[in-house]
Amino acid sequence: MRRVGGDLDVFGISNLLQMLSSAESHGVLTISKGAEKKVIQFLPGGIRLVSGVRRTNPLGEILVRSGILSPERLAEVLDDQRKSGKRLGDHVVDLGIVTRETLDSALREQVAEEIYELFTWTDTSFEFFETLDESAAGEPGPLAGVLLDGNMMSLMIEAARRMDELERIRAVIPDERLIPQQIELPVSFDELGLERRAVEEILPLADGSRSIDRIIEESLYPRFTVLRTLYGLSERGILKIRDQRETEGPVTIIGKRLNPGGEKGGGKILIVSELATFRAALAWFLRNEGYAVVEGQGWDSWAETLCQECVSAVVLDVSMESDDALAVCERLRSLTKIPFIVLSSNASKKAMTNALRSGARCVLLKPLKESVLIARLAELLSPHVSARND
Repeated sequence: MRRVGGDLDVFGISNLLQMLSSAESHGVLTISKGAEKKVIQFLPGGIRLVSGVRRTNPLGEILVRSGILSPERLAEVLDDQRKSGKRLGDHVVDLGIVTRETLDSALREQVAEEIYELFTWTDTSFEFFETLDESAAGEPGPLAGVLLDGNMMSLMIEAARRMDELERIRAVIPDERLIPQQIELPVSFDELGLERRAVEEILPLADGSRSIDRIIEESLYPRFTVLRTLYGLSERGILKIRDQRETEGPVTIIGKRLNPGGEKGGGKILIVSELATFRAALAWFLRNEGYAVVEGQGWDSWAETLCQECVSAVVLDVSMESDDALAVCERLRSLTKIPFIVLSSNASKKAMTNALRSGARCVLLKPLKESVLIARLAELLSPHVSARND
């Protein structure tokens, strides 16, 4: 038996893994960064991640972020699993939630993500202890039962690609203590060119109070995915990123400054949209422009009461191909003289005609240009227009 160790920053993680793989070495590799460490065991049949997973329930998070389970359903499954005494993987397979093949693929992906993270570590040391004794690796973690192919080449190729991408990300996010904050509206998630589920999960966490490292901690997604998503949103002007030490007048590292000068708005706006993230972002934007805002998921008696009592204008995010959407527009027109704007992803002439015939003052297509929305609201709420429409 032999031991070898040293400064990993000098030796290089790629060189180390390639050397151990090429020599068909069998043993336990421990990589440490301060108090944090990962333990990888090299076995005759492949490699396994014995410990070092920061997540308490990586499989549960995989099931949620892939859309297989909702957080509420996961809580129920975990409760049943504890009563059954089975491992979670076996339990979800027995329940028919996933197949064994899907489960194994998801777990291998998670192990690979944990190994990719090693390529981003700095100030690290390593120790390799050559042995065939599986118990020498210590107490197994939640992914220790997953065996990956011992050929490290495919892992290193993907890791190298990620490192190139991470270099670009670091130009925008040089420090994970920085704080991202949403300033623009991701009107169409599908046109962002980013993983939609990741955006929907990560964007609400960028609320101006959480640092990037805290978002990584709270998100269901791996560190690299969080960084890539925040970087992509910053590049598209949806986020600004500031130093956590700046308590006043945060400096935008990348992105657009919101409302640079200009007049503030006025009046109360009702936003109706089934898309919670979009609705909240639009409300935040309008409040920053000086409007009072109330939000509704759908059109109901509560919304009708608001329109009759205290709302100046309505912004409807609806599909004008829907009979329900047409009915909402017509009812809004019949109940009140309050002007309303329709937001739609449908650019067809029929859809736009339906909206205008149903009483909409204008139709704004997604992706939404916020400056156009503000201009239209200002027109609708100006005294001249109000007097003309009475």
